[in-house]
Amino acid sequence: MPSPRPVPDPALRLLRRKIRFGTEPDNPTLFPLWRMQEEAVFIGTADTEARRGLFEGQFRLLLDTVMDELVPRHWRCQCLDHIHTPLGSLHRLADDDASRRHVRQLLWELSVSSRYVQHSLIG
Repeated sequence: MPSPRPVPDPALRLLRRKIRFGTEPDNPTLFPLWRMQEEAVFIGTADTEARRGLFEGQFRLLLDTVMDELVPRHWRCQCLDHIHTPLGSLHRLADDDASRRHVRQLLWELSVSSRYVQHSLIG
């Protein structure tokens, strides 16, 4: 059974909210700061399932933001630009057919979703 995901500290919750709702759309430094703080929780752990959960959570947060037409367009585009990072991490962790299939499913979901909102992302 995978270990439970640690409860994030308030600063990390605030970063997630800033990214999810685009409250600082002119601050692209939020992305690496957020990833670094989230991944710091798992430094030194070999729990692959927990790491997969982390990267899928990052993917979902970015995808939810891309899909939200109330968030500033250029912030949504930046989220789309950064969504490859957690997907790449998931791809590197894919060590069996089921996990590789799951990564392909996420890529398909990204493809379909981004086509759905494409009209609102193009200036």
